[in-house]
Amino acid sequence: MTILIISEKNKAAKAIAEALGPVTTINKTKFLKVYRVNSKDIYVVPLRGHILEYKNTDLFKSWTKSNPREIITNPNSIEKASKSYSRPYISALKEYAKLCDECVIGTDADIEGCNIGLFDALPFVIKANKTIKVRQLWLSSLQKKEIISKYSNLINPKWSWGETGEARAIIDAIIGFSSTREVTNTFKPLLNEINAKFVSIGRVQTSLLYLIFLRDQEIERFVPVPYWTIEANLSYKTHIIKAFHDKNPFIKEEELEAKNIHQKIKNEKIAVILSNSKNTNVINPPTPLNTSKALVLLTRRLKISANAAMNAMNALYLNKIISYPRTDSDKYQSIFNHIQYLDKFKLHTNYGSYTLKLLTKKRVMPTIGKFDAGDHPPITPLESLEQNSSKFEQNIQRRVYDLLARHYLALFGEQAKESRTILKISIKEEPFTSRLVSLVSSGFYEIAPFLKKSYQPTIEIEAKQLPIKNIQLNAKETQPPPKYTDTTLLKLMEREHLGTKSTRPTIIKILIDRKLILRIDKNHFKITEWGKFIIRELIKVWLPFLKPEFTRFVEKLLEDIKENRKTKEDVIKIVKKIFLELFDKFLNNRNAITLRFDSVKKNLKTAMQHDFKQKRYPITTANCPTCKKFPMKLVTTSQKKRFLACSNIDCKTYLSVPKTGRITILKTSFCSICGFNTFKIVKRKNGKPLPYYICPKCWSDSFKDDSVNGFCSNCETHKILNEQCVKR
Repeated sequence: MTILIISEKNKAAKAIAEALGPVTTINKTKFLKVYRVNSKDIYVVPLRGHILEYKNTDLFKSWTKSNPREIITNPNSIEKASKSYSRPYISALKEYAKLCDECVIGTDADIEGCNIGLFDALPFVIKANKTIKVRQLWLSSLQKKEIISKYSNLINPKWSWGETGEARAIIDAIIGFSSTREVTNTFKPLLNEINAKFVSIGRVQTSLLYLIFLRDQEIERFVPVPYWTIEANLSYKTHIIKAFHDKNPFIKEEELEAKNIHQKIKNEKIAVILSNSKNTNVINPPTPLNTSKALVLLTRRLKISANAAMNAMNALYLNKIISYPRTDSDKYQSIFNHIQYLDKFKLHTNYGSYTLKLLTKKRVMPTIGKFDAGDHPPITPLESLEQNSSKFEQNIQRRVYDLLARHYLALFGEQAKESRTILKISIKEEPFTSRLVSLVSSGFYEIAPFLKKSYQPTIEIEAKQLPIKNIQLNAKETQPPPKYTDTTLLKLMEREHLGTKSTRPTIIKILIDRKLILRIDKNHFKITEWGKFIIRELIKVWLPFLKPEFTRFVEKLLEDIKENRKTKEDVIKIVKKIFLELFDKFLNNRNAITLRFDSVKKNLKTAMQHDFKQKRYPITTANCPTCKKFPMKLVTTSQKKRFLACSNIDCKTYLSVPKTGRITILKTSFCSICGFNTFKIVKRKNGKPLPYYICPKCWSDSFKDDSVNGFCSNCETHKILNEQCVKR
């Protein structure tokens, strides 16, 4: 029997083929390779993600000659069409379908992968070979043992999963095409004035933009409220112990009372300890990582975008380093064999001693999460790799792997223990309390210190009185809620059921690309004036569409398809009916938008220019070597001078860089000597590019002693390999 296996990407295809036997590579085009397992008569054909997409039919291609409302009502308004790059992939599917008796869908084992395999690729296979049998290969990793095992236990196709993805694509196409077109036509008189082509509207992205708008409005309208606190700094041996008045905070009406208390006690020298109570608190190890929890961890700890975190995990999966990263499971099945992975870490430079303790104490059962989705295990490191391993393609993958591996090992660790001491104190009959929290047993924090909060040193207080260093009256103000970050946006989207675990990073990126939100620093987002204007106008006429309840309702219906509670056709029909009612609400009220255009054109254009007028200088991922708190920006002046400047205007640190050549900050490469980013400079000689590498920190320091430091080629201890600084 000749078998056709369809995979989603080239790396996955190669891994599957090589696991099943000796491979012959058939080069079809520059980008398409087909892998033949000769001994088993298997052909593995990779795709390139989706090879089809929904587009408007010819009848609806014109934005001016067609009615956007009919995109919802006319069943022939959209069609599934080939993507620009898909022709060779489709040809290969047809060619090998004719040679094969069975087709195995081996695309990614999730809703999107099922949709690609069963609804993009399989129709071409069946068209070429109507009698071909269809099975599915459900992989949680690309390791050889897993592939062989799962290939021996093929499953029936998960049609409901593929239908869920298909329904989502159809629904989002209908909603996105109709609403983007109608809103764009409504805003047309304004768009020409501000040099914008269209208004991008989407079921999930616009709802998220609305929530970001609400947060920014809350911040803008926030009125600080003053309050006061009284704080005493007490001495004990070499330690300073902070104690706080029991009535803190004193609100505005209590300002006089706070000042009178401070006046009464500010010159006191002795604090009397009325009681000294102590207890121990245990902190349990973390629970396993599903996709959402992993993205939150990585964006928070590494200060990277959600999209970068997802891409890094996907690369680690394709390189057989971690298990499948798109999973809702944060609970392992009881039959999962953890010992085979723990054994691999015994000799690891950084994790080895901790792992040996686990095995010696027979701690081989992880913590238990809340949910086993039944599709994949939680995200698991499958290989024990040193940080200098060549299997990492970029430095960001090293950093992501380190956190995932440490987090996994922490699941088996002992509880951490903290000691909590509460001191009840009297200063001239005024009541104060001091809370001292110290770590007495590291437990799982030993391997995962990034999970640990800040602790005070362990202090055993035996005295009955403590000297007072000073007593402060602090005038403060309440603070507005913080702006969203990648981490908090991911949490918001999960809470409001916006998007899926794997699409959320992409949705954030879409809002950035459409210039509806922007990063105001390395971590925080703000809505742009353009995004703000769109939401302000839509709130007046289309609030039910903006609120997350609608998209949350759609996600619930899509889950019903996956679980075979509803059919794809029924769900599409329900959503189209509800959205048509929403769409008509917009049509009936859109004049409220158009009447105001003339009065806002000039102000909006000026505000948008202000959003983007400041040149977006390239930013380092390493912080300034002086203040160590802010990244540096690569400034290029109109006089063609360039240099690095700290992005904190109060820090006057500058670093030199070469004045000529095309310069690139290697954002995932760091100098092993000083920790700053390495830079790539490309100059041309005789028409050919000649690259070299420098560390700007070492480069600038070299001017002080006339050395040649800074050129990576002159470094005696390290070199640049694959654009990473490694030991010679």
